[in-house]
Amino acid sequence: MPAVPLSNEKLTEAVEALRAAGGNMTHAARTIGLPRCTLQSRVREAELRGLADFDDPKLVALCSDVNLRSYATVRQGELADAVVQFGSLPAAAGVLKISCSELQRNLRRMVDTASIRGYSPDHDWTHPVPNTHVAKGVSTYYPSPKDEEGRSVGPGQWVKADLRQEAYNEMVKEAIAGFVADVPQIPVNPAPLDVQRDIIPWIQIGDAHIGMLAHAAETGENFDLKIGERELCTAIATLIDEMPPCERIVINDLGDGTHYDNVAAVTAASGHRLDYDGRFAKMIRVWSRTMRFIVERTLTKAQHVDVILNQGNHSSVNDTWMRELLEVAYGHTGRVNVLNNDNIFIGYRMGNTLVMTNHSDKCPPARLVGVMTTDFRKDFGETQFHYIDVGHVHHHFVSKEHPSVVIESWNNLAAKDKWAHESGYRSRRAISVVLRSRTYGEVGRRMLPIEAIQERIALANNKLVVEPPRAYSV
Repeated sequence: MPAVPLSNEKLTEAVEALRAAGGNMTHAARTIGLPRCTLQSRVREAELRGLADFDDPKLVALCSDVNLRSYATVRQGELADAVVQFGSLPAAAGVLKISCSELQRNLRRMVDTASIRGYSPDHDWTHPVPNTHVAKGVSTYYPSPKDEEGRSVGPGQWVKADLRQEAYNEMVKEAIAGFVADVPQIPVNPAPLDVQRDIIPWIQIGDAHIGMLAHAAETGENFDLKIGERELCTAIATLIDEMPPCERIVINDLGDGTHYDNVAAVTAASGHRLDYDGRFAKMIRVWSRTMRFIVERTLTKAQHVDVILNQGNHSSVNDTWMRELLEVAYGHTGRVNVLNNDNIFIGYRMGNTLVMTNHSDKCPPARLVGVMTTDFRKDFGETQFHYIDVGHVHHHFVSKEHPSVVIESWNNLAAKDKWAHESGYRSRRAISVVLRSRTYGEVGRRMLPIEAIQERIALANNKLVVEPPRAYSV
């Protein structure tokens, strides 16, 4: 039976939502409760029916700005050339054989990228920052107006602008969506057939801090990109190889998978400078490679893999784009589900068991039960076993203050950085798998300590295990 054509009202609603969101397709789709690809299809159909006009004379004029064009990607430069040549967005879109809304979105990304770097001539921002920086704030002074005799009329005015983290994150999402649209889909091995169905193993990846740098002379342990990747991948391989085939496995990255999420290598909230290894791009390559290893190794033992990427205070931006990247790379398989992490409180219902995850840098454990019982009240009332998994603190604890809800923080594998070492923080380095039953809640767990991981690595490379530091002896 042929599909019923959408009404003009539905298409117009999609167009108006996109306009209200300032051309941000991701935000518009979320506002009206549609998948992003569905909203794109409706906007294209609206253009074909003549229900939408996305011409933008101001944007057309900006395409001729040579300074602005320096912030364009190769593709954005080609689109801007076409707009300059043909004089309008609809005319250029027709020649390029893309929708006018798609052309507009790509050019706005170019404008947004320039403004993040401090260049926006419409707002008198003409002094951009270097390529290695972003403009977190711009202040512009406008002198008081003059009368006919040259006397000041009223006071001058300072206009100050700050970079909103929310706006920056939205821009990152839009850029990722455009970038990965044509990314090849990664093939995976066939799923196991004879599997256990009631028990779902949860791999609890505590704050991995890939990209952190520590020197044994200062902290007692070495840590860098190479060590972080090697130890985490060895741990995952060990745990996965021990498991029986499962219907589902959950990869729960509890946040701060990367040590920093900007080229300045500082924390976004407080601006603290961090000890980091290598360039930002190098860290991103290592983290992407590590996540690919984790997902594909898990797929060898699971018919379906659910990936949770909690937003950490060190890694929020990277957690956003990693979610999008994994969805594009593996979504086509029908076996990898990457949970939406726009909301930092993520609920996971499995039969009679309810789990909520959160990095817990903003919301302390004492308030998490209230969040679970409020945000997921229906699931809470219908289930018997309730768990809240958190990261951030690096050590293991179980809260005993809340009947029927177990709040648990999980150890991490990363070594201490200089700040943590000198502040006196100490905790066991380990990674855990929790066996949670749909019917009976937790039924078992396996903890793999860092010592066992390092011993396995040393034996594989015919090297001796590094001895821990010892006190001076006379």
